[in-house]
Amino acid sequence: MINAAVANVGLYSSDHPQVIRYIQNVYESLTGLLADRPEINLLIIGKDIVVENRPVVAGGSSGAYLEHFSRILGEKGVERLTFIAGMPVEDLQALINDLAAGPETPVKTRPSIRIGKVEVRVKVAGKPRGGEPQAAGEVDPLVAAAAASIPADLLEELNQLSAKEMDELKELYSRMKNHKKISVRGIEDIVKNFIGCFRREINPLGILASIKSAHEYTFTHVANVGVLTMSQAERMGFTGEHLHNIGVASLLHDVGKLFIPEEILGKPGMLTPDERKIMETHSVKGARYLIGLEGIPKLAVLAALEHHIKFDGTGYPSVRGGWKPNIISQIISVADVFDAMRSKRAYQEAHPLEKIEGVLRGGSGKAFNPLLVNHFLKMIK
Repeated sequence: MINAAVANVGLYSSDHPQVIRYIQNVYESLTGLLADRPEINLLIIGKDIVVENRPVVAGGSSGAYLEHFSRILGEKGVERLTFIAGMPVEDLQALINDLAAGPETPVKTRPSIRIGKVEVRVKVAGKPRGGEPQAAGEVDPLVAAAAASIPADLLEELNQLSAKEMDELKELYSRMKNHKKISVRGIEDIVKNFIGCFRREINPLGILASIKSAHEYTFTHVANVGVLTMSQAERMGFTGEHLHNIGVASLLHDVGKLFIPEEILGKPGMLTPDERKIMETHSVKGARYLIGLEGIPKLAVLAALEHHIKFDGTGYPSVRGGWKPNIISQIISVADVFDAMRSKRAYQEAHPLEKIEGVLRGGSGKAFNPLLVNHFLKMIK
């Protein structure tokens, strides 16, 4: 409706009955939404519009209107719109007039409508991690929206923490790949630092934004799954040593992939049946490797073995009837699928939240524990 109001202001005078009608409709809709909340945040991330941390998805003509509206805001340099409860209609009308005016007219912040920028960066020694920044259309709107809700100083602190943890995780995995001795203390320190973030009530997706880097997909994926798993476990009531062991297990769940040939692991396309069989050995290889390490919790061995065993007992490795994977393996399984689908990779585009949610809900009771799916989706929203 805002898009229609802006378009009509461009066609008619601001006091035209049709313009007034459109503005009144927008005003009534917004004031209705603000009746039970202090403010509404609208973010523009690339070509996507995110309202209250949820990407707006529309098809057909509605999709064209959304794209047009995001383009108008983009041309004006507006990346965030915050509507505050108690907004007078005059503030809304002034905003629409600013948006309808030429590119030389800036959009002004008003007492009940704030204008801002969305800035999500990960830096190391003053330089963006990963070289060139991600193209606007490749930004994950859900993650960027969560990061945008974190105060700038805290996000910078997360960036610095994640840079350190990612370097340590990469070194850890490098030593494991070369069958060198590792210390469980190093893994526990990474876990301890991430758990500290959850206790500050940060949306775990905001932490994922700080993990984005030039490191290989394996390391970012492992860290992301670890963050999502630890966050869900902590919110379910796991504490102390149990939570730390869960963190260690989640960061080591995919260690078996270190022993899969690179040409299979990084193949930019569908695997052949034979290649798929080799890939599916990574869970057993990971468990065998971890069981030989001193100080590794048994839960980590179990999670490495079970994270591809589905809730109904199917999946791999093949197990005897009646086997139920450990609850932590089930949590890791949900986090694993979520992060794999939301990540852009050589052989797939990133999927929108609606599609990922459909896969998780569609697999509830079969591939995934339905209670964990519901809890996870509530957590990230």
